[in-house]
Amino acid sequence: MKLYETTFILDPELKDDGWESAITKYSGVINQAGSIKNTYRWGLRRMAYEILNQTHGYYVHIIHESDPSVPTELERQFKLDESCLRYLTVVADNPKYLEELEKGSAQQATEHQSSESGSDSKREASDRSESSQADADKRESSGQPNEAAAREES
Repeated sequence: MKLYETTFILDPELKDDGWESAITKYSGVINQAGSIKNTYRWGLRRMAYEILNQTHGYYVHIIHESDPSVPTELERQFKLDESCLRYLTVVADNPKYLEELEKGSAQQATEHQSSESGSDSKREASDRSESSQADADKRESSGQPNEAAAREES
């Protein structure tokens, strides 16, 4: 048995019940000849480009250990299902990456809970640094010396 990563994008118009039934369907295909290590529901996201006149999609990433016949069957199921916009299955040949991915998802969940209260301060700090950089760029283009150059001269 090999370790695989499968990512697929579902039609955003399916909503919660449709997404869950599709995930259950594909998970069933995997469980027939293997086992699922982890399922990540990345959720509704904007896509880089339109696919079938859709600008958003529901992303799902499944890490599974299965027979080599499973990716072929999954591909057949994806092709038959009109609600699946895109899919990709690859052999996960870097176990260290997978360990980091699992650690990262656990850490990300913890950070998400704690960052809800601190996200405003991070955003404000980011805005301040962007505005100071924009001011420095304006001074450079207008020929005015910036503060750092003035300090160096004195």
